[in-house]
Amino acid sequence: MNEQIKRTLKLLPDRPGVYIMKNSGGQIIYVGKARNLANRVRSYFHSPGGLSVKTRALVETVDNLSYIVLDSELEALLLENNLIKKHKPYYNILLKDDKGYPYLRLDASNPYPSLTVARRLVHDGALYFGPYLGAGLARDIADTVLEQYPLRTCNADIERRRGRMRPCVKYEIGKCAGPCRAGYDKRDYAGLVNGVKELFNDSYGNIRELFSQKMYQASLRTDYEKAALYRDRMLQIDKIRQSQKAVLKSSSDLDAVALSVEAGYAVFASLMIRGGKLISVHTDEFPDTASAPEELLEQYLMQKYSPQDVIPPEILLLTECPSMEAVRQHICGIAGHAVNIHVPKRGEKAAIMRLAQENSGEVLAKSVKAELARRERVLAGLSQLKELLNLDRLPRRIECFDISHIQGTDTVASMVVLTDGMPEPRQYRRFKIKTVEGNNDFASMAEVISRRFSRAAAASSEGDSFAVLPDLLVIDGGKGQLGSAMEVLRGMGMNLNVIGLAKRMEEIYLPDEPQPIAPGLSSPAVRLLQVVRDEAHRFAITYHRSLRGKRGLLSQLDAIPGIGEKRKRALFKKYGSVESIRAASAEELAGVQGMNASSARAVAEFFAAKHGNVGPESTEGAAGGA
Repeated sequence: MNEQIKRTLKLLPDRPGVYIMKNSGGQIIYVGKARNLANRVRSYFHSPGGLSVKTRALVETVDNLSYIVLDSELEALLLENNLIKKHKPYYNILLKDDKGYPYLRLDASNPYPSLTVARRLVHDGALYFGPYLGAGLARDIADTVLEQYPLRTCNADIERRRGRMRPCVKYEIGKCAGPCRAGYDKRDYAGLVNGVKELFNDSYGNIRELFSQKMYQASLRTDYEKAALYRDRMLQIDKIRQSQKAVLKSSSDLDAVALSVEAGYAVFASLMIRGGKLISVHTDEFPDTASAPEELLEQYLMQKYSPQDVIPPEILLLTECPSMEAVRQHICGIAGHAVNIHVPKRGEKAAIMRLAQENSGEVLAKSVKAELARRERVLAGLSQLKELLNLDRLPRRIECFDISHIQGTDTVASMVVLTDGMPEPRQYRRFKIKTVEGNNDFASMAEVISRRFSRAAAASSEGDSFAVLPDLLVIDGGKGQLGSAMEVLRGMGMNLNVIGLAKRMEEIYLPDEPQPIAPGLSSPAVRLLQVVRDEAHRFAITYHRSLRGKRGLLSQLDAIPGIGEKRKRALFKKYGSVESIRAASAEELAGVQGMNASSARAVAEFFAAKHGNVGPESTEGAAGGA
């Protein structure tokens, strides 16, 4: 415990608030809330024997401690939630944005609505069908429904542009009814929309029957591959319907949330019950957590529910949260109605909680075994690296640099980071080589090392990710690349642990050592280095391909009159690919920064001519339907 932490512990007030823990590089690694800051925060440092292994690891990593005093538990809970989402601390849990179940959306307010996949149910007047277990099933259902009822998939303003558009290719191949055609009867489209509504009236029943009909028709055409696809979709529907068993005598709507924790590995199981039936069981896993179980539950509930969700009037838990009333206030506020959050003691709701606990426990039992085996492999690799390289401590943060190019063009570099053997994508960085011409990996490596560690030396704040120095720096390559990196680092006065990794036999090169170390391909150290090297290579290749694609796009746009460098880059920034630009209408192109009506028309006409269409209006029609 350093002096800064000791001083802060003495100043902690007996009031609600949020505490923030940072590591030696200034990164926020944990955010917590407390009803009483003094009691909660001091418990980390004054009673280490009672802490879990993961919490002790957190405390050993903390180099800076700060806190924010607030007026109530609810304020502390909300601020904690916002800070976790903003900073994504390593030891906190963070739900992914796509945690919800997708819906199919039909915008009934539009005279020509389309059927689309929606991640959230929004109270915007549109019709929503679902939710469905995964976006894949939702898309499959949408595709099959549109085969039967060919609603449009474009977003063109049909009412305003009717008669000035030529139907797109989807109309030509029977995938769209073509409501943009002159003389098309709006009542015909309304009939298609009503057909879609009728199809969804019986939840999954009518959808299953549609899949069955499509399977039979495909088999009659001897299109057995298509028939098998419809059969699989039908079986998936059957599986869902069978799993949606009645678990309540009443037709209540509720969620049940259970948590199981072991060795810092947390698994949440959420049961969605609608109309008294078990609709789905969803699990979320968090391999590295340092919070107490009751705090984990609070953090999960605060992130699970958002204003875009349809929140049931009842949520069941296994145990109460420390700030139960504050959590209830928050969820009621975003739901817009009363939500009863409680722990059932007996009866069918207690049985539901046992089912939720069984699900979380079963997933935990399998995952912890795999996670502990992974941690053992990582620890073995880190320990062997420490021994082989004669390091003072385990190399917990490893950075690796790789260069990528094709015949010296579009040269880029990647920097990837492993923390305790796990990739940290938020710490990855990519560099476009600026000072080196042609195929010169040594000079390119020297440039990127100089740029990365110049940023470290000039870091203006503790929170700057470049301020954190690696315990081990890995250079993808042999003696030459390692020598270039070392020359730069020595010139900057940087004393870091650096190695080169040669791919042929996975040999480890050390600075100033004539012969490499060859631990063998089965060595735990080599396997760990392969992870970081392969990740660096993948990240560099991905960036290189994007630059190459951009260069190819820009060269195609060179042939269009009135499209100079600035407009080319603006179009690429907006659309990212030739296909996306080709699919855009002249009206959409004109809305891009730096474009105007004439330049947009030139782009539209260029792609229309290139793809065999005639006239700018037909281009817009094609774009709208693509």
